[in-house]
Amino acid sequence: MNSGILPIENSNWSESIGEAILHVGSDKFYASLCHAFLSIPEVDRPMLLYFPRNARPQVLYTFTTEKAEYFQHIESYINGPYILDPFFQASVKGVKAGAYRLNEIAPDNFKKTEYYRQFYGTVNFYDEIAYIQVLPNNAFMHLSLVRSGKKNRFSSQTVRFLKAVSPIINAVILKHWQLTSAEHSSETSSDIHQSLHQVLQLFGSSILTAREQEVLQLVLHGHSNKSAAQKLDISLSTIKLHRKHIYQKLDISSQAELFYLFIESLSCSGFEKNVDPLQTYMGAGNL
Repeated sequence: MNSGILPIENSNWSESIGEAILHVGSDKFYASLCHAFLSIPEVDRPMLLYFPRNARPQVLYTFTTEKAEYFQHIESYINGPYILDPFFQASVKGVKAGAYRLNEIAPDNFKKTEYYRQFYGTVNFYDEIAYIQVLPNNAFMHLSLVRSGKKNRFSSQTVRFLKAVSPIINAVILKHWQLTSAEHSSETSSDIHQSLHQVLQLFGSSILTAREQEVLQLVLHGHSNKSAAQKLDISLSTIKLHRKHIYQKLDISSQAELFYLFIESLSCSGFEKNVDPLQTYMGAGNL
């Protein structure tokens, strides 16, 4: 009888995950865990990311070895844009540990954003499932699984299987962390995520009205006009008018330009408290 779960007998999953469990607590764990998922035909290039509270994300394991792709897809991501990542946003908002599919947590217009084009489209990632593990001290870990190059999504059978084994995956990640957490300790007490969140919240505040800022935030995260109107409980025509005014004031004409303006402003920001990063960017003669 077909239960709708990926048949273990048709893969090396059982053997591979068993080997990964044997390596819990050793320096081979991250690689063996990621390799275990390659026994599932639809999964490409698993990647494990650690998000400490007081530093930028760290890549614990990746199959990406080409320098150009690493810079475009990973290094540029961890240098700031990760603040717009739907999985990161879900984590900081307190989502429970588990497996989540991109379309379950991303805003309705996310796949039309420049962020999506930059970090998914340019490397042909068409679907993603991530295991999110919550760690002590407001830290967390993401094990990202993608399907790439085939222009289709994970099958429903694979999604059910990946979600079904979530308790196992999250448990071994947490256990390994408990055994090795000293390796990731840091002496700094600053909160880089909070600083970046503040920069995001202040972006455009020196130019835009409070309501326009709210609309800007939703647009950056990938909400459509309709979704933004529902969240702010205002009419669709009012959202469109606010968006028009935002683009006029920032001298841009598209969501893509808005994204790059934010990224460029972020690179100029010194994370000064209550200072609009766009104001710093403009003061440097960039506009």
